[in-house]
Amino acid sequence: MARDPGWPGQHDPAADDDGIAGLVTVAAVRERGRSRVSVCVFLVDVYCLGVKDVIGSHGVERRRLPECLSQFFASYGAPPVEAPAELAQHLVFGAVEYARGLGFEPADGFGACAGHLGQFAGLSPIRFGRDGKPFYIAGPHDDAARVMRMLSRTVGQDNFHYLVPA
Repeated sequence: MARDPGWPGQHDPAADDDGIAGLVTVAAVRERGRSRVSVCVFLVDVYCLGVKDVIGSHGVERRRLPECLSQFFASYGAPPVEAPAELAQHLVFGAVEYARGLGFEPADGFGACAGHLGQFAGLSPIRFGRDGKPFYIAGPHDDAARVMRMLSRTVGQDNFHYLVPA
């Protein structure tokens, strides 16, 4: 990941061995009046597939927002990190662009929720993939054979890494 002193919680995902570092959850929160906000959540695979899942806009009472966010981030070993909107844009839109270059489109619902992140006005300084190559880690709902065929076609057999069930 590119280093920018204004972006919190930065580390080098390639230093992690469990593959979970390649998955990032981004919750975009927008004001919807005095007592309400709306939340869109993006599950982002920064190693290969881009936006894997989207949870559409949910209206939430402002006072219940911490509880709502806690549920979205419960599977992580650490609490969520508040980040500037610019970082969320670079992460989500950059991952989508990277994945499209590999032949993968974002999850259904992305288009309807992308506006929650605001307008993206440039190239992302974040480097996607792992060790300079796409790194596919099969998820429980992925069609691993289809993903492997696409990667072979777009980048070549020896130009990506993968971790799939035997």
